[in-house]
Amino acid sequence: MRDVLAIYIIAFFVKLTAYLFSGYSVLLADSLHSIVDMTMIVLIYISSKFSLKAADPSHPFGHELARNLASLVVAVSFITVISFELFKEGISVILNPHSAYTNTHIAISAEFFVLGLLLLATFISSRREGVLNKTLLFESVNDSLSTLAAIIGIFLTFSGHVIFDGIATVAVATLIAFNSVKLVKENARFLMGFSPSDEFYRKVEDVCTGIGDVDGVHDMLGVYVGENAIHLDLHVTVDGEMKVRDADALSEKIVRELKKQIPEIKHVTVHFCPHTGERRKFVM
Repeated sequence: MRDVLAIYIIAFFVKLTAYLFSGYSVLLADSLHSIVDMTMIVLIYISSKFSLKAADPSHPFGHELARNLASLVVAVSFITVISFELFKEGISVILNPHSAYTNTHIAISAEFFVLGLLLLATFISSRREGVLNKTLLFESVNDSLSTLAAIIGIFLTFSGHVIFDGIATVAVATLIAFNSVKLVKENARFLMGFSPSDEFYRKVEDVCTGIGDVDGVHDMLGVYVGENAIHLDLHVTVDGEMKVRDADALSEKIVRELKKQIPEIKHVTVHFCPHTGERRKFVM
């Protein structure tokens, strides 16, 4: 993650220098975007370390959701701060265009150099797993598109269509907002108690019914307590005359087999009963 941060720091200084030499508003927008990018990377790096903390009395399922929370905070900051401010700046330039642009060759060269850096960051993030790297990947793609929009805007502005400096700024703001909404949706579902797919429940049922003394499984309730961590609560149908000692040994076997065959399962609560019920459980 530190290598991606270094790329964004270099990109920021290149954009800011190009803006100071040329006066293109879209370069200022790109520079502000980079500040938030760097803040985002630091924030999710810290949350990644925090998420590794072991469970404690206040957080019995661990701290893995900290990563999703960090990604959500970053996405909301994009929408409420950067996108809004860039929309304002872009519309202002559209309504009051000016032609005080200089050193366009510096602006163009800088943006092409930055585009190369961002494509490198995109490649690095795409090779890594996890929600945090997915967040970085979203942002690298987002930045690459906004930089491309900036290049087009600079070319059109240089050609005499000065209004396109503002239009390109609005385009950058729109891309940021669009990708941020996707990021919010991706992470909010985990924080709202997202449940695994039906395929997951079918596999749980297959694993359990393949164990001797298990007559059936019902009232299953699974919830993500981290990106790849599920808490599972299930009821297992057994012989009503089964002894407590035997039931305890059976529960250990069920938990062991579930965790072995479905690695996403980190926590399991098994309830024994002599009757059947609905396949899924929904808490009302």
